[in-house]
Amino acid sequence: MHRSIGRLYCVTAGKELQPTDGSSYFGLLKSATDAKEVLEFLPTISRTKQDRHVYTLPALKTLFELQKNGKSTLRSEQILKHPRFAELCQNVRFESRTFMMNDLTECLKILTFLGVHTNSEIMTVLLQLIRHQINDVTLDHIVFLSFILKKLDRTPLVEALQIALPMLLQIQIGYKLDHENVQQLVELLEFVSHHKVNDRSVMNIVSALTLHGTNLSPEQAINALKALSGFHAFLPQYEKLLQNLFAVLERDLDQIPFKMIDYVLKKLLDKNLDYYPMFYNEAFLKRCAQYAIDHDIGLLNALYMLKKFNKISFLHVPLLDYIAAHADKLSIIPTSGIITIVAGFSNANYRPGNWERIKEEIARNTTITTGSIPWIRYNLELLSLDILNPQLLSYWLDPHAQDANMARNVLVDYLQLSELGQTLSLLYSGQYQGPYPAKQYVEKSVMLLLQNNDHPLLKPLEFAFGGAEYVSTQVVTEQGHVLDHVIVFNADGNPVKKCVPSEEGSTIRLEDLRQPENKLVAILYLPKSCYAINVNRLRGRFALHLKTIQALGIAPVAISPVIWANLPESERIPFLQRETREALRQLT
Repeated sequence: MHRSIGRLYCVTAGKELQPTDGSSYFGLLKSATDAKEVLEFLPTISRTKQDRHVYTLPALKTLFELQKNGKSTLRSEQILKHPRFAELCQNVRFESRTFMMNDLTECLKILTFLGVHTNSEIMTVLLQLIRHQINDVTLDHIVFLSFILKKLDRTPLVEALQIALPMLLQIQIGYKLDHENVQQLVELLEFVSHHKVNDRSVMNIVSALTLHGTNLSPEQAINALKALSGFHAFLPQYEKLLQNLFAVLERDLDQIPFKMIDYVLKKLLDKNLDYYPMFYNEAFLKRCAQYAIDHDIGLLNALYMLKKFNKISFLHVPLLDYIAAHADKLSIIPTSGIITIVAGFSNANYRPGNWERIKEEIARNTTITTGSIPWIRYNLELLSLDILNPQLLSYWLDPHAQDANMARNVLVDYLQLSELGQTLSLLYSGQYQGPYPAKQYVEKSVMLLLQNNDHPLLKPLEFAFGGAEYVSTQVVTEQGHVLDHVIVFNADGNPVKKCVPSEEGSTIRLEDLRQPENKLVAILYLPKSCYAINVNRLRGRFALHLKTIQALGIAPVAISPVIWANLPESERIPFLQRETREALRQLT
């Protein structure tokens, strides 16, 4: 074998002979196709070697690129155990004192990616150098370092740097912020959404970004939207930026991958919209639903979106039609998908053209006994779709199972369980022969409902129908309904005075109001949660509740709080009179 004087040659399969001196090694790095080559051709360490800096950082960066792009026959853990990798880290340590901040953060990123332990010598050296050069850290470094430090184990050194970064940002933001650099502004907004900084610093970033209007890329808009949704305190001054971001995404949503849309929807709809109403943007949600249809995202992805919409009762009928078009696949979707579909169609109180096929598929897959599901609501939603599953009901209403599930003592469980009993006894008594909600839970529901002292319709109804003696409030039925207000009419359609005791605190029972030839109308002021958030449409469960009242021979009138609030004062009394008279006509 030919050997050149003064040079040592190495060989690997499929690779030409390469010298191991620094300058030639640098050329090898440019053509390397496997991380193994980078390590096996690494020049021998020499503490006095002057050209070590020529290959140290490039070798580390090449390893990172090859490994990140999957161009390596070695796994990351194999790289860490490779003897030449230890030598490379030693070289990095020798050279690191000459590194600028960019090089330090780059090395930290690469070693973190490869899985080098936080407490290792090389990582400790890099972190110490960053701490010593903390005054050289720029706003871009702050964002980058924050990202890296989150991936490291908690050590005193890591924690000290994490504490220092927000403080540094507050110092630098006033004079180092690049108002024209949208990408930096977005990244800084993401940083401050996860760190405690003063309002002035946040306002600097928000104001600078707001001035760019809708001149953001869709990716920048979606990242900024995620950041804003992370703020616990949302100041009115942020709202213009929020609206700009929604406008960008309405315009350019088609350029965003579905996974990004799905994630940002989760962030938005996890917000309590009663406290953060600014995050509800109907046009944006409609655009997301239309995206699902236009991009044909598939049944499972459509269900991910529908599940989020269900959380706030947002209705989008074309999305439900898109899901209905996949009826042939319903039998293979997971349990959570069935629950989502049932909730979606029940919330909308909607039946598509192929409903019988969908109903059949749902009915076949409804028996879900997983302990974590909202079982009472799920059964009510099934019944609102006219899907009766006696086996499922008997499982959940078994006295032992019922007691175990009600032990958590949650208010809404009592109310919904009472509704379930009302539905079964009044609408399905001929078809269902299984156990019913226990009496003590129904009584607890009645007691809770009677504690409500907020009756905004009481005085208007008294004015509309002749006075307090004509309106009975909080009327209790044998099945456990508590009807907000009941007015009795005679055969001629005239209101009838109450003939029951009206002592304060006494309960009025429905049976006390019934008289031959008389007709009863129940006027209910239903909470906003009973309606879809984007249309004034009763959700299926609550439409079902009205049917149980009808089954008692009473005409129910549901008054939407949104409609009531928007009525001029002069129109409220005539409105109540019209709605009540119309319900009365339906009894004849």
